[in-house]
Amino acid sequence: GSYMLRVLMEDWSGRQAQAEYNTFALEPESDFYRLQLGKYQGSAGDSLSWHNGRQFTTLDHDHDAYSGNCAYYQKGGWWYNMCAHSNLNGIWYKGGHYRSRYQDGVYWAEFRGGAYSIRKVVMMIRSTQGS
Repeated sequence: GSYMLRVLMEDWSGRQAQAEYNTFALEPESDFYRLQLGKYQGSAGDSLSWHNGRQFTTLDHDHDAYSGNCAYYQKGGWWYNMCAHSNLNGIWYKGGHYRSRYQDGVYWAEFRGGAYSIRKVVMMIRSTQGS
């Protein structure tokens, strides 16, 4: 089937934004859940298209374009490139701005930057068949 992706996020002052991709697909496990995204629209800024076509990387399965393992530095699995413009599986730092040796918070760079851990985020997929 065909699907779309909507990402809703909110910062620590209550400001909300969204990113929507008109198509969303993941390849099978044999291709390490490679991300396939369509066209972006929204108010959050496009921090996911840079990850388009990338395989999912975890601590024990490194498929990113970086010489090290991005999942180690960013503290979670994601479709890392070299490494990330977004990571919604990082560390949830209370209060937003954080100091860390690595860019390892829950972030969407185009929304609040890589050193700002967003308060709430939801990723939703929906079938586009018959819509």
